[in-house]
Amino acid sequence: MKIYILIVSILLIRCGVIAQEKRVKDPAKAAMYLAFEQHTKDRYVFPIQFFKLHNVKRIVANNVADPDNDFILEFDKSGRWISLGTKGDNVLLSYKNNMPHEFTNRTGKMADFQYAEDTVIVKIGTSEWHYSLVGSLFLKTKYVQGKADSSGKLGISTNQVIIRKVAHSAEVISEPVNLIAQDYLPRLITTYSNTKWELPLSIDSDDLVYKGRTDIGNVSRERYYKDKMGNFIFDNSESGYTTHHVFKMKDDKPLSLATSYKGRQLNGAPEAKPEITTYKYSYFQ
Repeated sequence: MKIYILIVSILLIRCGVIAQEKRVKDPAKAAMYLAFEQHTKDRYVFPIQFFKLHNVKRIVANNVADPDNDFILEFDKSGRWISLGTKGDNVLLSYKNNMPHEFTNRTGKMADFQYAEDTVIVKIGTSEWHYSLVGSLFLKTKYVQGKADSSGKLGISTNQVIIRKVAHSAEVISEPVNLIAQDYLPRLITTYSNTKWELPLSIDSDDLVYKGRTDIGNVSRERYYKDKMGNFIFDNSESGYTTHHVFKMKDDKPLSLATSYKGRQLNGAPEAKPEITTYKYSYFQ
């Protein structure tokens, strides 16, 4: 088995020098987290990077109110997630040299992963997402999208991002390079409070064109922290609405998730009861 040890260099735009992040000993785990986020973002809320899932073989999630949120997550003996079964689908993740290699389902290949030094390239059809390892996170640095015109000719639109570290701070900022006003791709400035998955963690995204406004799309605020009761909290605010996720924990594993939605009920209407998801675990012997 190959051992990948990477040193990530970040260009500091303001002072024009190169600064090195601390050596990352486990980029394979960072890539596994990236693969999980790629497949589950905007569908399921289960941030595995914050949970201790040692020796877990299978996790069964059950949501009585919304069965579409049910899933079965499976791991191998090395602790790598290998499949995610959902209503009507089952996605498999294969590995090569201990790194995520390919997403497949019953229809065939969905996406594949390629590696070049400290960069992961995720390819889906004519689109590519490029990520660079910063600390313990793979952050997006480039998005290439193929789009056919009326004649069927494929045109390529590229959105490139620079990563810069804030002086005397754990913060890292990603922002667009060579902004083109007519570019239809997102132009987000994203600020990470740290790159180690350390709590509390905040991730703030703003569209360059609408920076400072919170009542539109392409603006989000993510907060990860633990409350006084030891619950793991994930708050996600977007377009003036907040989704509040409370994971009840035991031994650093979630037993249940209570999800509530704020700002979406009509004036005078009572707030809906939280939506509950429960988790059951099976382990390797």
